[in-house]
This record gives sequence, C-alpha cells and structure tokens, in this order.
Amino acid sequence: MLLLMLQWCLDKWELISEMKILKGNRYFWLAIFLIVLVGTNLLNHFFWPVRADDQVADETLPVIKYEPGKNTFDPELIIFWEALDSLTKNYIYPLEIEQLIEGAVQGMIHSVDDPQVRYYDKKRLDDFLAETRGTYGGIGVRIIEANGYITVFETFRDSPAERGGMTPGDRIVKADGNDLVGQGIDRAVELLRGPSNTPVEVTIKRPGSDEPIIITVYREEIVVTTVFSEMLEDGLGYIKVGSFDSNTAREFAYEFRHLSEHGLRKGLILDLRNNPGGLVEQAVRIGEQLVPEGEIVRLIGRNDEVRSIYHSSAAKKPYPIVVLINEESASAAELLAGALQDRDAALLVGKTTYGKASVQQLEYLSGGTAMLLTVAKYFTPSGHDIDKNGIIPDFEVDMPEVLRYYRYFHPGRLEPGNYGPDVEILQLMLQQIGFSLEATGYYDDQTSHTISLFQGTAELERSGEFDDLTWISLREALDLASREQDLQLIKALEVIKDPDLWVEIEGNR
Repeated sequence: MLLLMLQWCLDKWELISEMKILKGNRYFWLAIFLIVLVGTNLLNHFFWPVRADDQVADETLPVIKYEPGKNTFDPELIIFWEALDSLTKNYIYPLEIEQLIEGAVQGMIHSVDDPQVRYYDKKRLDDFLAETRGTYGGIGVRIIEANGYITVFETFRDSPAERGGMTPGDRIVKADGNDLVGQGIDRAVELLRGPSNTPVEVTIKRPGSDEPIIITVYREEIVVTTVFSEMLEDGLGYIKVGSFDSNTAREFAYEFRHLSEHGLRKGLILDLRNNPGGLVEQAVRIGEQLVPEGEIVRLIGRNDEVRSIYHSSAAKKPYPIVVLINEESASAAELLAGALQDRDAALLVGKTTYGKASVQQLEYLSGGTAMLLTVAKYFTPSGHDIDKNGIIPDFEVDMPEVLRYYRYFHPGRLEPGNYGPDVEILQLMLQQIGFSLEATGYYDDQTSHTISLFQGTAELERSGEFDDLTWISLREALDLASREQDLQLIKALEVIKDPDLWVEIEGNR
C-alpha cells in the first residue's frame, strides 16, 4: 500500500514537471501543495487512524471494566469488584445491581466523614433542585407530620391553599383520594406537588369540626419567599433573610430599595438568625449592596490555592447597620455577616454562629443522580477561618430557647397522664407567655388547669387538654411574645441608636 501511494505521488510530480508553462507561476506551487496535502491525509488514514479515544478530553477518567483474571487493578479496587461479583452470584437472595452500587457510593460518602457531602437519588435530587431554585409546582403550604397526620404548619400568602381556605392546623388526610394518614411527608409532597394549572382534591380534618372538608385547588408555580422587610419606626428599617436560594438576592434588592424609597436613613437591622445558608453567589450579591468597596470573601481550594475573590464596589452606607446572628446562622449567612463585620460596615448582635465555611458543588452522576461535594472553604476579608469556629458577635445576647424553636413544636394531642419532653416544652411555653407553673414533664392537674386558663383567654373550650386548636392559639401567642421579648432585637435597637458607640468602634474593632 505504501509503495502504491509513493508511486502515485511520483507520477503526479512528473506530470507537473512536464508542464513547463506553469513553472514560476503561482499555479505550480498550488499544485505542489495539493499533492502534499492529499498524500499526508492518505498516510494518516491508513497508518495513523484517529480513534474515538483520541478525542476524549485529557481530564476524563478511564472507564473501568472488571473481567476476572484479566484486570490488574490496585488490590483495594480488586476487593470491591470481588465483593460485588460474589454478592451478585452467591448471596442466597437475588440482589439488584443498582442497589449494591448505590450502597457502595453511600459507603464511600460515609467514609469521608463530612456531613455536607451527600448522595442524591433521582427523586431527592429533584427535591433538592426545587429547594435551591426557590420555586416549585404546588399548592403553597408548609407541612409537618405529627402523630401520623400531615398537618398544615403554614400557608403561603396568596397561594392556592390560602385562597382555597386552608389554615394552619388543618390535617390533610387525603389527596386525590389517596390516604395520607401514616404515609409520611414524602408521600404527601409527591401528591400535593405537580405541574401548574393541574387540580388536586384535598380532604381536610379541621380542628373543632367533626365533618371532613373537601377542597379542590389548582396548583401554581410557588415562589418561596426568603426575604421580609418592614420599617420598625420612622427611618429605621429591618430585613429578615431566611435562606439563600436562587431568588434571594433579587428579593433583597427589591425590599432594600423599597425601604430606601420610604425614608431609610436612621439605620438598618439585618436579621440572619436561623438562616442555614444556601447559595454562596446569592450572599455575595447581597454583599455587593451592603459591603463597602473592597473584598467580600475569598474561596480557597484543596491545595490552599485561591479559587475566587469576590469584591464589592458599593459606597459605605450613611447610616449604621446591625446584623443579628445566632447558633443556627450558618454557611452563606456567616459569609455575609463576616464580611460586614470585617469591613467595619456593621456591628453583630446575638450568639456565635454555627461555624460552616465550606462550599459545596453538585456533581452529576449517571441515572439522574448526583453527589454534593465539598470543593472549597471560604475566608472572611481579614482571613478569618469560620469553619468549626463561627463568627463571634460584637455584643453577645442570649435568647430564650422556647422562643427560638416554638414554631417547630407540634406534638399532637397531650392530656393528663402524659409524660415526656413534649409536656415539659409545653410547660416552658406557658411560662414564657406569663403563666405560673412548674416544668416537670408531667401533665398533672396544675398543667391541665393552666391549659384551661389559656383556653379561656383564647376563647376556646376549656377542656384542659392540649389539642390542635390550642396549639394554633398558643403559637399565635408566642409569635407576639417572640417580638416583644426578643432580647437580641432589643439590643440591636439600642446599639443602632447609640452614636457614641459607632464613633468609638469605627475602624477600631
């Protein structure tokens, strides 16, 4: 074959040599170029063919295929394949290969000993992505499970659920005829969520009503609101950020602009308490609005290399800023609080934060699954490593535990004779709103009497038993108490109104 191609090239050369008229002409050299081009392509085609493997990016890992007796992997890897082979061939009961592989992946993740590294199967991945997007198709309720019942914890403002008449405390017993009692939260979410403009028939048992209520609501695209704002008094604004999803920075910009247009001039309180974090870029975008010109945060990779440095170009605000933090402020919330503290843009009030300064990245796997991997850590502008240390507030102020967690308390029915932590928490809640009783954990006569007194103030039947109607009224009372008795917010107001304090601390932290 090679001789034939060489002979072809020589023949063409002789032909061109005989064309004297072309010598010295540009066509002569064009012909030479074409012969060389065709000849080299023929050589490549027959002797150095391009394989599919040659087109794979350099960073792509090799495909591992186990063939007993042929592979020469590292001993550790051979053990994995031998175990997989033995289980599938010799175990007494048939096994699904997908189940074994998923178990192996879960085992690898567990061995990393990093609670932030997680594996998501297809369903969990869909739920996770819906959470980070901040939108989903549904009816607009937050639900909890108590004593086997799916109970409405909260209805979102102007949602299909609210417009349909659903209220906190309603028990959703059926969805589209499917029984939900004892079926768990995941099953309820599966049936209540769905594409927009599709109906779902919900059967409800309402506290105080014997007959079930059937409501048909049409699902909508629900946008989860993570930012809330209000004017606490003339010129003094308050913004609460609950988490950081893909809509948070846009919501914050809207609320911040709204406060500014309505006279924000005396100060701003930014509440990041109980904020578990979320998307780092969303916290950075808020930082770009509040942190004075300069660094916001830097991300450090596995070999201590600087992966990214984020900056702000904003002017320093002409009014003081106080940030509220507590033990549940984590991740992106710590990033934002730390930047404001380091850059002398705000004072921090509350408790030392959670201490999570790692950045996770979603790595997609086959079959619609994924892993959430820790890929970097972030440091505040002063180089403070928050991870496992947290951010220490400028003013440490505690908060009654009852007022921190009361919204998550829903034990179901409690009555005389019951005993346990739920009863003790109930007794502490009654103390918090002004009733006098001892927190023993026993639902004794004193507790029954106190519940009866509370039911009277709430215009409920004085049964002395803690039921769903009593739970709703108690939660409303604690909503009011949490604002009136919020020692951290009270301290923030004191700090923001003390001009001497700001002059003293400015630049001398």
